[in-house]
Amino acid sequence: MFENLSVTESFKNSITAAIRMSKLSHALIFEGADEATRLSAAKEVAAALVCKGEDKPCKSCNACLKALKDSHPDIHILFKEKDSTMIKVDAVREIKTQALIFPNEGTKSVFIISEAQYMNPQAQNALLKIFEEPSSHVCFILTCTSKSSLLDTVISRATSYTLGEGLASSEKGEDDKAVIIAAELISSLVGESEFDFLKKTASFIKDKKLFREVIERMISFSRDALILQSGGKELLNGEREEVRLLKNRFTQKKTFELTESLKSLSADLDSSANLNLTVTRFSSVLYGIKVN
Repeated sequence: MFENLSVTESFKNSITAAIRMSKLSHALIFEGADEATRLSAAKEVAAALVCKGEDKPCKSCNACLKALKDSHPDIHILFKEKDSTMIKVDAVREIKTQALIFPNEGTKSVFIISEAQYMNPQAQNALLKIFEEPSSHVCFILTCTSKSSLLDTVISRATSYTLGEGLASSEKGEDDKAVIIAAELISSLVGESEFDFLKKTASFIKDKKLFREVIERMISFSRDALILQSGGKELLNGEREEVRLLKNRFTQKKTFELTESLKSLSADLDSSANLNLTVTRFSSVLYGIKVN
């Protein structure tokens, strides 16, 4: 599996073994890598779940051929609508209704939610019921930049897999704009100059999409700092300087408050009509955590 995808060997081995032993969880989270790789990996797992061959996915049976053409009736993919900034609760409720129906052609119905970080909190909460009481014929696959953008209640009810370095980069391995800004904001936050921190927020004062991406990266960095403060070593972003600074200069309590506040700000961004006010609140809340 995944012969043509740039994913980690750990991911390949874990997923392949789970499929062969029929031990795959009813809810999966694929994080890291890039958007196209995440979706391709999810589609390949979906093909394996509906495959009629022995070595799944065989890619030659009728079920696999339909899956490869995105025409299998038991594989459903939910994308964010192009004219929307989020995946709304109504779309998730529709999936829940579909999940109650038995598969058309096989033993599994697979529901892929592409870029699940765009689900608002209401949409994520709508998934919890079916995550808690899953039907044996259903499998959910959520792809996202980082699981830190999802509610803890969703994460705790799913099995997470990291496909590779995801918050990084261009093909040359350089950080993208959102990562650079997020790193600078974290470094400024733990530094001495509030003016320097505020100055860096100007980068996204008129760009809601960039602001959202920056918040997601900051959540990921603060999660890594929490992991280090708890004695863990499995980091989403590797050994980054801003993560080390946050880990050393913030208490574990403050890092946790930062993570939760960033999640709340991300959720508020969906309903905010005034970006300037949201950016102002972003600065106030984060600096409030530092000084308290």
